[in-house]
Amino acid sequence: DESLGRLKPCPQPEKEIPRPPGRPRDSSRRPPLSRASPRFACSSMAAGFDPKMLAKMGVNVETFGDMNAFGDPSWYQAFNNPGYYNDTHKKLRQIVRDFVDEEIMPNVHEWDEEGKIPQDVYKKIGQQGLLPMTVGRPWPKEFAGDCPLGYEPDYFHELIVYDELSRCGSGGFLWGLAGGLVIGLPPVLKWAQQEVKHRVVPDVLKAEKVICLAITEPTA
Repeated sequence: DESLGRLKPCPQPEKEIPRPPGRPRDSSRRPPLSRASPRFACSSMAAGFDPKMLAKMGVNVETFGDMNAFGDPSWYQAFNNPGYYNDTHKKLRQIVRDFVDEEIMPNVHEWDEEGKIPQDVYKKIGQQGLLPMTVGRPWPKEFAGDCPLGYEPDYFHELIVYDELSRCGSGGFLWGLAGGLVIGLPPVLKWAQQEVKHRVVPDVLKAEKVICLAITEPTA
């Protein structure tokens, strides 16, 4: 009923379930839950599916996104968090998802057909403060200033950026956006002379310029 803390007893079967031949009527051989009173059994099962009770037990009950199967990581669908993700990761995922839904999804097919990503798209992503996350750790403060999100990103923040950008379903867009950046800029950050770094890195991270990496390969 609706009274707090009280549940109706579980309905009892109309007929007794037949025992296998030769098995004595011994209640001690039945499973523990079936030996409990109907009220206890129903209350225990209800508590097991009560989100508030599960939360008190330390079970993750938070959800995120549209809850399509395999559409989001399992720890966003009420499965337990593996321990690598905190609130900053969740907030970042929401920021990138909103950007993808509003700015990329409605246009990505047209960009694919044209074979070109408009430069203003790069700039909008740069304005979100996302590009410096894609070139490794630590955050390139010397060339990009402090992280506008208010924390030092880790590699899981970078993973989330790519994970959410990939939701657009266009490999061409993702590779066109990040391919040159993630393989072209890190060598400059790590090994270029300071004069070259200051001439190249800030403009690339603000999406005012685009970088690529020109290499030769044995099978190219």
